Parts: sequence; C-alpha cells; structure tokens
Amino acid sequence: MKHLIITVIGKDRPGLVEVLSDTVYQNHGNWLASSLSKLAGQFAGILQVEVASQYIPVLGQALSHIDELQIHIVEDESKSAPSIALHYLTVTGNDRPGIVKEVTRQLNQLGININKLKTDTQSAPNWGYPIFTAHFQLELPSELNLGVIQEELEKLADDLTVDIHDSPIA
Repeated sequence: MKHLIITVIGKDRPGLVEVLSDTVYQNHGNWLASSLSKLAGQFAGILQVEVASQYIPVLGQALSHIDELQIHIVEDESKSAPSIALHYLTVTGNDRPGIVKEVTRQLNQLGININKLKTDTQSAPNWGYPIFTAHFQLELPSELNLGVIQEELEKLADDLTVDIHDSPIA
C-alpha cells in the first residue's frame, strides 16, 4: 500500500467533503487523515490516503474530475518515521502584519520544525482591536531548552503572550 498526500482547493459548496470521501472510497482508497477548512469562500484541504499501487492512477483521474477543484497528489516516499516528542506553542497578541513571519523566522533560527500551524484572528470587543492567535505543533532539537524558546519569542514584541506545553490545548 502507498500513502498519498493530496491537496485540494476550490470554491466551497455543500457536499464537497462527501464527494471527496466517496471518490476516495469508490477508487479503493482509505482516507487516513485530513485537515480541511473554508477560507474566504474557498475550500482548502490536505489529506492522506492509503491506496494499492495499481489504483493510484485511477484515483488520481477520478479526483481530477471533481468540478471546480484543483487537485495535487504527491506520493509519500518516507519510511516509517521515528518516534519524536512534540511540543505545542500558542502565541497570542494584537493583530498586525508580520506576526507569523517573525515567529516562524525565530523558530527556524532555533532549528525547530513546524509540524502544524493553525491561526485565527478574532475581534476583542472589550479592547477595540483584533487579537491574533497561532497554535503550533513543533519538533524541537533534543538539546533545545523550552525556556530559550519562550525567551526568544517574547523578545519579538511586548504584547505577545507565549505558552509552550507538552500536550495540545483543545
């Protein structure tokens, strides 16, 4: 069995996830994992599918026929990944251009790999300005101390709140 990573993007509409899941199922695929979102009226997602080698072309062809969706398929060629310790980072602050750039640059300089990133901006009615929140799932170099990460990220801006923990926040 092969693992495929499939990205999809297109105009959102009701039933789109059902069409995707049915197409995977009808073409001998097994839907393993996904992250799907509606952003600015567009449906965007990434999914991991397991399928026998002989069905990869059939599945790809079937997915390409889903109206209004752009599909990109990559075969996962990695071998079984070693077990790694994950850490979770939440950064909150007043919304402004460049927060994601600054935080990700600092994480990269520390040698940290970002496994997942979810961001959101919400109105803060009592404050009068939007609040930005980013949730990261991180792989850290074994020699890196969590305190160093906290200290370096807090240097970026006075209004950033940085929380690093060993389990995800629901």
